[in-house]
Amino acid sequence: MSKKPTYYLTTAIPYANANPHLGHAILFLYADVMARYQRLLGKDVYFLIGTDEHGQKMFKTAKEKGVKVADYAEEKSAVYERLADEWEISNTDFIRTTEIRHQERAQKFWQAVAANGDLYKKEYSGFYCVGCESFKTEKDLVEGKCPDHGVVPEILTEENYFFKLSRYQEPLEFLFQEHPEFVYPKNRFNEMQNILKNGLEDISVSRAKNKLPWGIPVPGDDSQVMYVWFDALTNYITALGYGSNDEKLFKKYWPADVQVLGKEINRFHSLLWPAMLMSAGVELPKQIAAHGWITVDGKKMSKTVGNVINPLELLQKYSIEAIRYFLMREIPFDNDGDYSDEKFVKRFNADLANGLGNLTNRIIVMLEKYCAGQVPEVDEVDEAIIDRLKNDIWPEYQKAMDKFRFDKALDSVWNFITFCDQLISDKQPWVLIKSGKEKEVKDLLYHLAEGLRHIAVMIWPIMPETGEKIFAALGLDVSAELSKPLSELMGWTELTVGNRINKGETLFPRI
Repeated sequence: MSKKPTYYLTTAIPYANANPHLGHAILFLYADVMARYQRLLGKDVYFLIGTDEHGQKMFKTAKEKGVKVADYAEEKSAVYERLADEWEISNTDFIRTTEIRHQERAQKFWQAVAANGDLYKKEYSGFYCVGCESFKTEKDLVEGKCPDHGVVPEILTEENYFFKLSRYQEPLEFLFQEHPEFVYPKNRFNEMQNILKNGLEDISVSRAKNKLPWGIPVPGDDSQVMYVWFDALTNYITALGYGSNDEKLFKKYWPADVQVLGKEINRFHSLLWPAMLMSAGVELPKQIAAHGWITVDGKKMSKTVGNVINPLELLQKYSIEAIRYFLMREIPFDNDGDYSDEKFVKRFNADLANGLGNLTNRIIVMLEKYCAGQVPEVDEVDEAIIDRLKNDIWPEYQKAMDKFRFDKALDSVWNFITFCDQLISDKQPWVLIKSGKEKEVKDLLYHLAEGLRHIAVMIWPIMPETGEKIFAALGLDVSAELSKPLSELMGWTELTVGNRINKGETLFPRI
């Protein structure tokens, strides 16, 4: 038996100083859809998520709340784990930067960078935004404020270690020149290339322990802790065992096939992270994928505006399957997108209740009524429906999924749903059966049932529970179906004649 190709996928690790919002949930969700799709392709997928728990912001928030920072970090990290669980995120591992496994290995990474001569100590004074956990130059500020957080950065003066980022100006230019796919999508690549053209400056990578006691100690210098970004970025390799006595996972899965993150932290991942890896002598990830933002009713999510959506509370209003569908259909990976309850209900009723749910119900009911609740024998193959799937729907779907354009992939699925609905309206099986054309009805229903199986496969990465319900309704063994490679699932005549149909509950009752 041939060995499965590996696929390593990571998300940025959310900063655990507050509860998750919808932006964190969609980050996990984009990556989850990718992971599930790659599993359908027959790959051995390792999917990492986690939480970032060090830094000034974490320390400050815990202090304001009058709790131990370690306890606060544990409490908030647990909420993100709950989010992953309730949003059906199929991650392999969940890493916390406060774990011993991460801390010890992050220190090994620091030592590798130091051994390469890329760290030096000096006194520094600069603008520091606690919200971003990063230093800002004057040209980064808008009217003297951080453009992302709208606050005036504090002036920070202390002796820190610096990383020679400027030393990697030319290697990074070469990387961007030779690998235009390194940062996806193209507009994010262009943004990073423009920053690179302006020249890179060395960056502070530690904080004085007497000012920030919460962090990973700098090896060989008890007066300093690692800068939160220098610590956090290494999670992608420390989770695999880098710097430990057991690097089996690291050797098997690294380099990452794709690292998914929000566009606001693209700079850290596309410029600082590869420079750090070059310094430590570690291979670079194959791709950085930066998604856009979610607005709510056309406005940026903000505590001040009061429109921040808690993704766990959203589950009290709508089903997770419907939420996953809406976000992947409405929020394109390569751009910003908007959420509103009005849009959600409209999309739910049109696409899920009247579209997928209605088609599934029609086919299952007709199989029960006209075929004794079984998959019928097929007498004559309908090449039109097979050609539509083979030559149009599947190629469009795969092209979109490969580009993380889940909205476009779903467009192709819903085009096929419309095609199947139209087929029923045109053929009118209820009229055919009255005319004694039983064979024609059975042929039609076999093709529709097989078409429904294809729909179940295509929607599974986005709506796994719904896909599995459709498999079960068609009398298929869910585990057996999902163990097959996509190349087999895309084939025709996969249904077994005589399979019992299981109607089950209505998939999407209208809101």
